[in-house]
Amino acid sequence: MSVQPMVISAALGPRVAAFTCHINGRAAAVINTQVGADPAMRTQAALALLCAGVDAAQTMGALDGVRS
Repeated sequence: MSVQPMVISAALGPRVAAFTCHINGRAAAVINTQVGADPAMRTQAALALLCAGVDAAQTMGALDGVRS
């Protein structure tokens, strides 16, 4: 079983939907807090996380968490 990345939300500005990185040797995904208010940015963030290998359930859960 693979280890899922940490998912973090942060204010990244108006042009970055999400990015992935490594923190202390563990994969991490950082989602812009603006995805809750901007549908286009939400879609871009979802695509970025899915392409980075985050499973769909974790991606959607993370995006819903930022939205609330």
